[in-house]
Amino acid sequence: MVCKQTTAGQRISFDFKIMPSLNKPLTMDLARCDYVDRKENIIALGPSGTGKTHITLGLGLAACQRGLKVRFTTAAALVHDLIEAQDERKLQRLQKQLTSQNLLIIDELGFVPLSKSGAELLFEVISQCYERGSIIITSNLPFDEWTEVFGSERLTGALLDRLTHHVHILEMNGESYRLKHSRKNRQ
Repeated sequence: MVCKQTTAGQRISFDFKIMPSLNKPLTMDLARCDYVDRKENIIALGPSGTGKTHITLGLGLAACQRGLKVRFTTAAALVHDLIEAQDERKLQRLQKQLTSQNLLIIDELGFVPLSKSGAELLFEVISQCYERGSIIITSNLPFDEWTEVFGSERLTGALLDRLTHHVHILEMNGESYRLKHSRKNRQ
């Protein structure tokens, strides 16, 4: 999904009672999008079903409403696109498109392990975006398990160094909303 502008006046909502571990004041402050002007990053961490994608879509929509260029993708889809672009000798064009965004949202990092070349290409994009734009990443893994995704301690360390230099971390720990809803419907 690429978003450049939406109709003004749309409201973003999230029931913070469902996810009490989420820092409401920080999240509301991030919805003002000042972090994008400062080229800061956001990392949303927590188990599946805790609302990480929902929150980041809301933050992306808020950025669109401010007229910012936003691109949303999953980590697996982005790596696939990068590898395909490399094979077709269009990698630089795709990298330029990605780094021209004010906000790049990469969802579901850690759900699918990356190949060595995929991890290196993703690192390169994040490196190119560093201090040029903002990145939001969602992951179900704590930082100490990211090496399993990237396959290299050195690459993971360099990536985390860039991402966490100017970062806001949203911790979303709790029970899966979908699982809770499913249990409720079965009763």
